Amino acid sequence: MRCRASLDWLYKGMRTLVMENPGLRIVSLLDKGSDIIEIRFKPLDLNLMWQSPLGWRNPLLDTMPNPNQEGAFLDYYGGGWQDIVPSAGGHPTTHRGASMGVHGESSMLPWTCILEEESEDKATAYMRTEGVRYPFRLEKRITITKTENTIYFWEKLTNTAKQPLEYSWLQHPAFGEPFIEPGVKIKLPEGCKVIVQEEHYNPLGRLRAGEYEWPYVKDRSGAEVDLSVIPSRQTVAEETSFIHGLRTGRYVIWNKRLELGLEMVWDVSVFRYLWFWQNYNTPDYPWYGMAWNIALEPCTSYPAGLPEQVKHGTHVTLAGGASIETKYSVGIIWRKS
Repeated sequence: MRCRASLDWLYKGMRTLVMENPGLRIVSLLDKGSDIIEIRFKPLDLNLMWQSPLGWRNPLLDTMPNPNQEGAFLDYYGGGWQDIVPSAGGHPTTHRGASMGVHGESSMLPWTCILEEESEDKATAYMRTEGVRYPFRLEKRITITKTENTIYFWEKLTNTAKQPLEYSWLQHPAFGEPFIEPGVKIKLPEGCKVIVQEEHYNPLGRLRAGEYEWPYVKDRSGAEVDLSVIPSRQTVAEETSFIHGLRTGRYVIWNKRLELGLEMVWDVSVFRYLWFWQNYNTPDYPWYGMAWNIALEPCTSYPAGLPEQVKHGTHVTLAGGASIETKYSVGIIWRKS
């Protein structure tokens, strides 16, 4: 099979990019933040991206009857992978007069897309979006080749204003069953540390606030928790911890039963932190006990929300008219039995 890419598809009325090579199929919703809803490993017919029980909704058609003061992100969040700028975080924020809901605005905007290359050996799609409340332009290229089970990304963020502007930038890939299951291991570079914040940041969390050497932390009773191992399916918790001190930008999620792993590699000078979101059977809005997933999210900053990041001094500032570029990749590792 050759590489293929197509813009001829609609999913629930949304323009959809589909890219394929012999081992992978990638699906991106162009009318919903360029969300990647599928990274399917063909030999096992397995989609590694989490699929929320809420399903996917079209923000151009499915208008919520009662607008949420926290923004529309959670109402339209179907799982998968979001590209989030200019404010990463699970709380609504206001910065420089711009009111932004949960996770900024790029993940709720439509993106334009063209196919730059589609040949036997390589396919590349180029896409971009322009901010509405914050004058940032975000551009992205996704490339696959015929011989690799790897997806290559290039991105460029531009401040189109005439003044410097603060921001945070987050990659938000969420992984779910059947790839994620109890006992799955998370492998990180040696020597990194993990920050657990106070309980009001994680009201449904298991963990005690503090800074720890990865992967061992304390729960609220004082017992040791190994964050590198996915817990029991009966666990009830939602929490986000922040990993820093990464020597290199790399993680591997390894499922021993499937002999299958996902490796993400990024530039740690751009995405300096790694957010670890765990969402296990949490009650009430928005999943009402039906969700079980994790997300490992390279980010420029911590904690959640641009004003808090400015307070902590972890935000990034982009001069008026300036740009920043970065590259990262996601690859599939498979050890055939």
